[in-house]
Amino acid sequence: MIRRRRDKRIGLVLGGGAARGWAHIGAIRALQAAGIKPDVVCGTSIGALVGAVYANGDLDWLEAWVSRLTWQTVVRLLDLRLSGGILGGRKVIQVFAERFNGYEIGQLQMPFAAVATELDSGREIWLQDGSVAHAVRASIAIPGIFTPVWHDGVWLVDGGLANPVPVSVARGMRADCVIAIDLNSDILNGRDFGGLPEPLPFDPNAPAPGTLRRNGKPWPKWLQPMPGSLAADVRINPKPSARVPSILSSVAQSIDIMQVRITRSRLAGEPADILIQPRLGGMGIFDFHRAQQAIEEGRAAVEYMLPALRARLGGGE
Repeated sequence: MIRRRRDKRIGLVLGGGAARGWAHIGAIRALQAAGIKPDVVCGTSIGALVGAVYANGDLDWLEAWVSRLTWQTVVRLLDLRLSGGILGGRKVIQVFAERFNGYEIGQLQMPFAAVATELDSGREIWLQDGSVAHAVRASIAIPGIFTPVWHDGVWLVDGGLANPVPVSVARGMRADCVIAIDLNSDILNGRDFGGLPEPLPFDPNAPAPGTLRRNGKPWPKWLQPMPGSLAADVRINPKPSARVPSILSSVAQSIDIMQVRITRSRLAGEPADILIQPRLGGMGIFDFHRAQQAIEEGRAAVEYMLPALRARLGGGE
């Protein structure tokens, strides 16, 4: 058990990373087991969602819910659409909106902030009042994936475009010691195409539609490599074993690259007092059904950093 000095105001920062965000649950559990309770919590994207649930005292419910997710339930929740983003996000946020029961941010059990990005200007927005569900929905609006959110006369999208691990927000909330969880430290290693189904090796004699499958069923044609395109051209992709990413996989990989670059830049200028980095390189942004693995990685990452936490918080066991 860590006994912190009384003058320490602890801020917990939960970074973005889509499905990898379930690691935040394990990290919070490990912090609780060590006797560390933050005074403020803030998050970006999935970090905002987990942070809001935690600030509402509902972490048990969230862990139970994500542990029941299967690939089939994830597909049903991610409603496909063609306006504003590939996925609508309405079904996902409805689950949490019902749990928040119309709560305002000020009604949560601890100070909370979600980070979003103004689409037109790129300005970073800190959402610290108003509807909890609305703030979370804006923070998770990954461009091209989820539809933007209209807020006070502007369109808002994922906060990860501006501040993937919002240490500055916790500082702005008067945290003396900032514990930040970065989900993006090793995600460009061991890629698995974002947890999405992958196309089979290119066969010039096989029909193009239907090569991209999940559980034997073909995905829509608009997610398949187009015949005759550079992606499907055997002259460009000569190796029979080469796998061509789908549109959604390419978008997911691009988002990961962007998140890594922005995260490194922001943390270099705005370092946390304690930085926790779960090893999540094998998880894609849509692997919401792999919750148990992510939770365990989050728990292990905090346990690894316990000596640094003890030293920083000025207590002992």
